[in-house]
Amino acid sequence: MQASSLSLGSTKLLLLKPLLIFQHISHFSYAFKVCLRFLIAIVGGYFFTAVSCSLLSAILPLNKADAVLMSVSLSILIYTLVFIYAFYVKSLKTVWISILLATAAQLILLALIKGWV
Repeated sequence: MQASSLSLGSTKLLLLKPLLIFQHISHFSYAFKVCLRFLIAIVGGYFFTAVSCSLLSAILPLNKADAVLMSVSLSILIYTLVFIYAFYVKSLKTVWISILLATAAQLILLALIKGWV
């Protein structure tokens, strides 16, 4: 009788152990999600801003030097807005998809304008 209750008690302990591990994983998951937001904000924001600068300098109706100066000046604003956006949106998947798709769309548009395609 005592052997069966010991077996039952160890079964309960084995069933509760994954729940305790889940608490640690959820904390790790939160920290990991914050790191992923920083990654897309820094790296994705850099590429988004670089492509935006190139595209703006190509389409602004100014002479070449003024268009480049204007786009570089606007790059600080663009990078800041992308960084804020990365932490403003609740869904991490939405942040990644939107920044990567917007960067790709700008790059394709730039390639079409420049005649790279």
